[in-house]
Amino acid sequence: MAISIDVSRKPSELQASLINAEKLHLQGKLQEAWALYQTILRQDPVHYGAIHGMGLIAAQMKSYSMAIDLFNNAIAVDSSNPRAYSNLGNALASEGKRTLALKNFDIAIKLDPSFIDAIKNRGLVRAELKQYKSALTDFARVLELAPGYWRAHIYTANVLISMGKLDKALHAYDLGLAANPNSATLCNNLGAILCSMGRFKLALPRLERAIKINPQYAEAFNNRAVALIGLNRKADALKSYDHALELKPGYQDALTGKAKLQANLSH
Repeated sequence: MAISIDVSRKPSELQASLINAEKLHLQGKLQEAWALYQTILRQDPVHYGAIHGMGLIAAQMKSYSMAIDLFNNAIAVDSSNPRAYSNLGNALASEGKRTLALKNFDIAIKLDPSFIDAIKNRGLVRAELKQYKSALTDFARVLELAPGYWRAHIYTANVLISMGKLDKALHAYDLGLAANPNSATLCNNLGAILCSMGRFKLALPRLERAIKINPQYAEAFNNRAVALIGLNRKADALKSYDHALELKPGYQDALTGKAKLQANLSH
């Protein structure tokens, strides 16, 4: 069956439709964006932007198999665009197909050696595959390209923790905190590592900083309790566990920690 294309439609009109579809997409109006992408494809069945946009929506909806098909279709239309390979890699990784995901990230990065998102995501997949040295190389490259990308310090620290290199992980968190001093997550994670190393006195101010930034941070209250126990401030630790449980009822770490502390206090 032959496909009929309305050649009278000006490219600028299709471009305007694509812009509107992308605006709807960014606003989270996925059904409306999907419908507009489909309208574009009825006019131009091989419109890269519309196919790729539909792939992004499918991935957002966790319909990864559909997303994979759409990104492959986008690549068939334009094999020179690194974004489709990168997003295909993300969808494949979400399906657990990590080795195939890496191959697509490699293609994306070959097409654009400065493609930060692809480099970062390749590093995350490599870390999942325990290819730690390669993952660290990717995160170092991300920071070389974007020194202010503080999350790359977290990714680096997580890999170093997996490698058992806690002192280096601490340094990575310190670098991340220097780049983003108001990150409650960084403060909490840094405090948690210090607690795991028995450095409770150093951990406590980091955890209290996390709580000051985000008073609803149950995990930080839980970790603060651990630091307080390490400093033999058990009554304060009990209060901190209570705060964690007020914020997050049923929080297992806090329930377990509180029970152990109460048992210890009763002896």
